[in-house]
Amino acid sequence: MLARVQRLLRLDRLERRLFGWLLLLTLLPLLTLLAGAYVVGAQSLQWVGTLGPWDRVAESGRALIEAAAPAAAADPELARALELHREELSASVLLARRWAYIGEGLAGALPLVVFTLAVILGSLALLVGRRLAVQLARPIKELAGWADAMARGQPLPAERPGEALEVREVRSLRQAMRSASVQLAQGRSRELESERVRAWGEMARRVAHEMKNPLTPLRLATHRLARHPDAETSLREPLEVIEEEVARLDELARQFAVLGRPSAGPASDVDLRELLEAMLESDVPASVDTELHVDPGVGLVRAHYDALQRAFRNLIRNAVEAMQSAPVPSVQGRHLLRVFIEARDGIVRITIGDTGCGIPPAMADRLFEPDFTLKAGGTGLGLAVVRQAVAAHGGTIHARPAGTGGAEFIMELPLNQPVPPPPTEPAGAMTDPHQDGA
Repeated sequence: MLARVQRLLRLDRLERRLFGWLLLLTLLPLLTLLAGAYVVGAQSLQWVGTLGPWDRVAESGRALIEAAAPAAAADPELARALELHREELSASVLLARRWAYIGEGLAGALPLVVFTLAVILGSLALLVGRRLAVQLARPIKELAGWADAMARGQPLPAERPGEALEVREVRSLRQAMRSASVQLAQGRSRELESERVRAWGEMARRVAHEMKNPLTPLRLATHRLARHPDAETSLREPLEVIEEEVARLDELARQFAVLGRPSAGPASDVDLRELLEAMLESDVPASVDTELHVDPGVGLVRAHYDALQRAFRNLIRNAVEAMQSAPVPSVQGRHLLRVFIEARDGIVRITIGDTGCGIPPAMADRLFEPDFTLKAGGTGLGLAVVRQAVAAHGGTIHARPAGTGGAEFIMELPLNQPVPPPPTEPAGAMTDPHQDGA
C-alpha cells in the first residue's frame, strides 16, 4: 500500500506544483463542506431528540387521567375520551423513545461517517488531481522539449492521432511550433548555403588573382618562343602544349573569378521566355532538338540579367555536352532539350531536361559543390556558379535523374521579389583589373 502511494505521488516538479494546487482547490472546499455538515447534523440530532419533553407530557397526562378517573366512572363518554387519550399518549411516548434511540446511534456514528466520507472523497480528489496534473503538464513538458529541439536544430515529432483531442490552444501552439521549426530549418539551410557560397567566393577570388599573375608572363613568353627560328620544328609540339595549358588555366581563372565575384549593378525585370528562347537558338547545336513550354501566367522576374544568363548558359551547355557524349535515343532518333517554365504561389519554376547520359541519384546533391564534377577534365565550377547566382536571387536549384533517361535541373525563383544588393568588397580585398567573367 505504501509503495502504491509512493508511485502515485512520484511526480516531477511541474506536476507536483499543479497537483498541489489542484489538491488544495479540491480538498479545501470539500473539508469545509464536511465540517459544516457535521455541525448541522449534530445540531439536528439534538433537535430530533424529543424524549425529555414527551416524558413530561406523559407524567402530566397520567396525573390528568388519575384525577378524572372518579368522574369517568359515572360518565361513559368521559371514560372513552380518557382511554383514547391514554392510548395516543402511550403511542407518542413509544415513538419518541424510538427516535431518541435512533438519534443516539446516529450521534455516535456521525464522526465515523464524516471521517469515512472525508477519506473516500479525499482519495478521489487525490486520484483525479494527479491525473489532471499529469495531463496538464504533459503538453507543457512536450512543448518545452520541442523548444529545446528547435534550438538544437532537430526535427519535431510528427503529428499523432491523440493530438486531435487536445484543447484548441495547445493544438494551435503545436502547429505554430512545427511551422516555426520548418522555417528555422529553411533559414539555417539558407544561411549555411550563403556562408558556403561566400567562403568559396572569397577563396575563388584569391585563387583567380594568384593564377592571373603568372599567366600574363607565360603568355608573353610563349609568343616570344613562337618567333624563335626553331618554333616550326623542334619547339612546335612543346609550344602547342604550353599554349593549350595556358588557355586552360586562363579559362579556369575566369571561372574562379566569376565564382568569387557577386552580381553587380541594380536588378531589373527579366522576361524568362525571351531570354531562354534566345539562348536555345544561340547555344544549342542543330543536331539537338529543343522545346520550350511556358505557362501563360508567368510574369517578369526581378533579377540580375547577366547572372541569370550565365546560369542558364552553364545549364544548357552542360546538357548539350551530356547529350553529345551519350548515344542517340532509339525512339526519337535525335537528342531533345526541353525547357518548362511554370508559375505558382509567387514562385517561377524552370526545368531544363535533356536526354543525355544522366546522373547517378546518389550524386545529385553533390553536383553543385565547387570541387565535384562528373566530366573528364571538368573543373566543377560551372554548376557552383549556377547555384551562387540562384542563391543570390533568393531561389533554389536541385538536380534529379529524368524519368526517360538523362537529367533534369529544377530552378525556383521568386516572382517580382526585391533582390538583395550585392555585398560590398571587403576592405583590403585583392582585385585584378584583368579578371572577367566567363
